[in-house]
Amino acid sequence: GQFITLKLEINGKPIKRSYSISSTPSRPHSLEITVKRVLAPQDAADVPPGLVSNWLHDNIKVGSQVKVSEPMGDFTCGLIPPKKLLFISAGSGITPMMSMSRWLLDTGSDSDMVFIHSTRTANDVIFRQELELMASRHPNFKLAVNLTGQQAKQNRLANNVRLNKSMLQAIAPDFAERTVYVCGSEAFMQGVQNMLKELNFPMQNYHEESFGVSKKPQKLPDSPIVPVAPSSTSTAEVLVFTKSGQEVTYDSLDTILETAEKKGIKLPHMCKMGACHRCKLPLLEGKVHYDEDPGCDNGYVLTCIAQPVGRVAIEA
Repeated sequence: GQFITLKLEINGKPIKRSYSISSTPSRPHSLEITVKRVLAPQDAADVPPGLVSNWLHDNIKVGSQVKVSEPMGDFTCGLIPPKKLLFISAGSGITPMMSMSRWLLDTGSDSDMVFIHSTRTANDVIFRQELELMASRHPNFKLAVNLTGQQAKQNRLANNVRLNKSMLQAIAPDFAERTVYVCGSEAFMQGVQNMLKELNFPMQNYHEESFGVSKKPQKLPDSPIVPVAPSSTSTAEVLVFTKSGQEVTYDSLDTILETAEKKGIKLPHMCKMGACHRCKLPLLEGKVHYDEDPGCDNGYVLTCIAQPVGRVAIEA
């Protein structure tokens, strides 16, 4: 369930991107990621289509060398997995689930696993043959695939409707006794989370990992300085966290995340390299500096690599 960060040079510019590991440590000497070619969004034609994903498809060949980080992230079932697991994924969010499933089955775990995957059509099911084989060979591995596209054809694996309460209860009647791992788009994960809360699921047993980007990305800023019209004329080196109501001073060499950690303020983060974008938060006031343009949407800031300049306010 962990991820690695690729360090590439594309069109003369250094680029970092994180991808979930789909292989398992039970099969040593190789490390796999699963990368889907990405088209430009229909409602944002001026946004480059999948810059890194498409570059990998077009340029990486046998023998190519790529710099990668060490595996990172806490989205994992651990060395001593729960007795009952429920994996719920959508689209490319299947990759960390495959890594965990492969690990559990390869190591002979007696954990009872239910794997629910949502995708548009049968042709879009990544690892379909392997999943079917895993389900047929292992009685403790149950697979359910939901085809959500309007043109979805009947398939012996599929329910052909979006995941809902009745479907979840039919597939995994004991879902409340399971530890749940969810990965997919933000909208998908929010929907699953809301559904589980309505079913009184014990949310301390809920884990999620975001995958992909917003459906409506904005044009990238032309400069590593991201200005926002200030609401105050103060130029003091002050960092404001609007949700918690805290206003703190900072060391000019520290990132926003480093300042928050020193002050005991919890912010979402993972890689601390500006690659996974888990630390992205709305920038409400002021400007920040990046050593390299991270490709962050306008109006947002990557707190793990952004150094505040003057008075800065973020929504946290």
